[in-house]
Amino acid sequence: MELISSEFNSDNLIEITNLTVIRSDFPVFSPVNFSLGAGQAMQIRGTNGAGKTTLLRAICGLCHSLEGEISWNDEVITPAHQNFYQSLLYIGHALGLKPKLTIEQNLSFFQQLRFELDSQLIQEAMQAFGIAELYDEYVAKLSAGQKRRVSLCRIITEPVPLWILDEPLVALDVDGQQWMLDICNQHLERGGILLITSHQPINGIHNLRELTLS
Repeated sequence: MELISSEFNSDNLIEITNLTVIRSDFPVFSPVNFSLGAGQAMQIRGTNGAGKTTLLRAICGLCHSLEGEISWNDEVITPAHQNFYQSLLYIGHALGLKPKLTIEQNLSFFQQLRFELDSQLIQEAMQAFGIAELYDEYVAKLSAGQKRRVSLCRIITEPVPLWILDEPLVALDVDGQQWMLDICNQHLERGGILLITSHQPINGIHNLRELTLS
C-alpha cells in the first residue's frame, strides 16, 4: 500500500561537521561527522546516556552550546534558516501532543502550522496507523502505543524531506513496527532523508548506515 506521494529534491543534503554539545565545560559526545543525501538513512547508536537524543535535538536547533557546523544544501544553518526548519520533522520522546484535543484536532493543528489543512490526508494517515476509528477520541484517554501512532501520523500529514526520529518504534506492536519500516522505505524511495535512533537493532530499512556515539 502506497502511503507517501511526495517526491523530494534529489539534491537535498545535510552535512554534520565536528558537531558536539558542551555541558559543564565538557563535550557530551566526541565530535560527529557525517552527511546524508536524498534516499539515505542513518541510525544513531550508543549506550544509555551516550547523547543520542542530544545529538538529534542539536541538529534540530533545540540545544545550545554547540560546537561544529550543520549545513543544509551547502548553507550553514543558523537560527534564522527557515528553509532548513521547514524541511524537517522531528519526533522525539516527548510526543508533543495536546491531551485535551482529539486525535484529528492534534493532527490538524500541527499540519496547519506550515501546510494547508488536508483532512483527507489526515484520514489516510490515521487509517494507515490503525487509529481511524479513534479520530474523535481525546489524546488523554489513549494508551502509550496509540499516542505513539498519533505522533507518527505526522510523517504522512506533514510531507517534508528530512525525518529526525528518536526511538519511533517504542510502544508499537509488531504490526505497527512493520508499518513504520515500510513507510520509512517509501520515504527514502522518494528522495527523503532519515536520521533515526533505536535501542534495538533496526532490520528492514534499506541501506541503513550506523553511527555509534562515544
